[in-house]
Amino acid sequence: MIDPLEILAIIGTSMVKFAVSPLVSYGLGYSFLETLIVTSIGGCLGVLVFHRSASWFMQRARLRRLHQQIAMEHGALPRKHRTFTRSRRFIVRIKTNQGLQGLALLTPVVLSIPLGSIIAAKYFPNDRRTLPVLLSSVVIWSAVLSSVWTFAR
Repeated sequence: MIDPLEILAIIGTSMVKFAVSPLVSYGLGYSFLETLIVTSIGGCLGVLVFHRSASWFMQRARLRRLHQQIAMEHGALPRKHRTFTRSRRFIVRIKTNQGLQGLALLTPVVLSIPLGSIIAAKYFPNDRRTLPVLLSSVVIWSAVLSSVWTFAR
């Protein structure tokens, strides 16, 4: 019997930490098809939620930077130089070299759905292909990961 709380747990895991969600689903005893469907729904729901709310996250980050800049000008905070970390460099390299398709390919398993969706909304705000490409990437990765975990158990 399918337990609604287990389904919600799998969907929640798929929304945030997609790469481990098929493992969670199989651990709860679900079949390949059930795992494929539930993780796809959760991942797609995560993409929609985080992509649609990306403007709110970007607005919060802009306000935080503004407050920090004001505090630095008044001497309350020491001046910070923007450091170009490995992760920032990686994201910029993906954006410039592979574009939207490269970002969508890496979003579910490497970047995480929340981060990848927000980055896609930031760098490709007017591209009509953004959501369809991200959603199809989630479904493809769901099939791949569900298959891998099916043969691994």
